Amino acid sequence: MSSLVDKFPRVSDMLKLAKRRMPYFASEYLFAGTGYDEALENNRKVLNQIFLTPKYLKGTVTPSLKTKLFDHEYDAPFGMAPVGMTSLMWPGAEVALAKMSVKNNVPFALSTVACASVEEIGKELNGNGWFQLYPPEDKAIRDDLLKRAKNAGFKTLIVTADIPASSRRERLRMAGVSVPPKNNLRTFFQAAICPSWSIGTLKNGIPAFGTMDQYSNGNWHGNAKSKAGFAGSQMQRYVDWDYLKEVKDIWKGPLILKGLMHEDDAMKAINIVDAIYLSNHGGRQLDIAPSPLQMLPNIRKKVGTKFPIIIDSGFYSGQDITKGLILGADFVMTGRPFIIGLAALGAKGANHVHDILKDELSNIMEQICAANIEELKNQKVMIGKDFHLTDFN
Repeated sequence: MSSLVDKFPRVSDMLKLAKRRMPYFASEYLFAGTGYDEALENNRKVLNQIFLTPKYLKGTVTPSLKTKLFDHEYDAPFGMAPVGMTSLMWPGAEVALAKMSVKNNVPFALSTVACASVEEIGKELNGNGWFQLYPPEDKAIRDDLLKRAKNAGFKTLIVTADIPASSRRERLRMAGVSVPPKNNLRTFFQAAICPSWSIGTLKNGIPAFGTMDQYSNGNWHGNAKSKAGFAGSQMQRYVDWDYLKEVKDIWKGPLILKGLMHEDDAMKAINIVDAIYLSNHGGRQLDIAPSPLQMLPNIRKKVGTKFPIIIDSGFYSGQDITKGLILGADFVMTGRPFIIGLAALGAKGANHVHDILKDELSNIMEQICAANIEELKNQKVMIGKDFHLTDFN
């Protein structure tokens, strides 16, 4: 019997199988952007414009991928990005991904609007988890979320800045995406032709907002507005610099600001947070935004060589991760590839995606004789003619 690496040597080799095993509404939630999907497509185009020119006659190396961030040494410079509605795309996804992360010593970021709660997933992470906060305008909810995440064992907090308003996400509207899934014939038919997803959902329960749902019922002890006004992921979200400072004072641990794209924001942020996280929300929030990779070199120059920069949006392979690291990132987060692995192969698929990404990155380092991540980051790249750095002048 051939091994998984023979059948599926790349993440892209699992894509067709994953889509076949997911109901259409779940697949659309995973792969859709917003608007005309221009940001989604540009993320890929930009990555395709970056090339590495190797130098040879340097002997051979056995590369180390270990990367230190916030006094924790991870076994690779990548991790699982926060993804909302995770168990809608594949039943039990949060638990499977958390276990994958612990097994491989890479970070797992749990979204505020994931389907499993901070309490449930905190048990699986052995202190290895990051919690991503969609900042509620209601500070009573905010403070309770931070307390719950800390009590559940999450060590690192990500505050997401790029969601001052909900995006239109037209494809999701047309696909009828919701949590819980709509109880209609269309949804039933799409689920019925995907028996693995349906059986998994019966075992794991109908997807819901595990962390947030308690704030929409009468058991919440906050103010009347929070009791009556919260509905799923459509809560009022708000963040400014003063709000961010308040969060930092409450959290008292490593704090990451996610969704930055402008160098002015980056320069303000480094005086407040412990790392900045460049992202265009995977092309799902503002369709006319550039790729964060286009912003990375200039922001790296502005903040200096020592301040930690994390990046996501469009990274599907070890090659992609290599490009992010060489252009100035310290860590690359990715979400869709791990969900593809889950949908294609179940829990073992998430581990297989990790192994692919790590092996691809390691192989590139062997090819160019980079013994560690620092040596890799010192490599020179060639930029294609269609790659344009953003000019703020």
